[in-house]
Amino acid sequence: MKNLKPNFSIDEIGKFRFYSGALIGIGFSIILNSLFRMTLRLCNLGMYIDQWNLNYEISVYYYTLIGFTSVGFAFCFTTYLWMSKPFAINRRKTLKLRMAQINPIWIFFGTLMFLLRMFWFLSGVKLTIEKDFPILGFMIPIFIYLYCWNLISDVYKSKKAFLISSLIFIIGGIILSGI
Repeated sequence: MKNLKPNFSIDEIGKFRFYSGALIGIGFSIILNSLFRMTLRLCNLGMYIDQWNLNYEISVYYYTLIGFTSVGFAFCFTTYLWMSKPFAINRRKTLKLRMAQINPIWIFFGTLMFLLRMFWFLSGVKLTIEKDFPILGFMIPIFIYLYCWNLISDVYKSKKAFLISSLIFIIGGIILSGI
């Protein structure tokens, strides 16, 4: 007996859950973008403590990294809402939906805890992400985005949706880096 997964579509997810998840994802990406920019300015306040201002110039690298990280973290909330179907046709699919629903939130907060620990570590040391780990900085948002799609692909066939949302992920990261 073959276990066929349904196609990932708006009708399969539900119109309300799909569109509300997309809108909440866009909202969270804008909020997280502003929050990460303010956090970066606050982290560098010690360098400009004698001036007591937040006029720290953020480089293009950090703008781009913050934009992609915001979109990646917001996709965790979108995945959470898309997979929030309480009961499915069979018990196995219900279990997969519940795992796909809760794991993005765990990965979101786990990564935020990791980043908080990195901020504390990097605050006293002259290490920077831009100079010392330029490519590895982008691995966090890419990992989060691909992890969420891995959870979705456990439940649905999602090749076409993955390609479309990857394009949206890249365009959204570029747009948020320019705001």
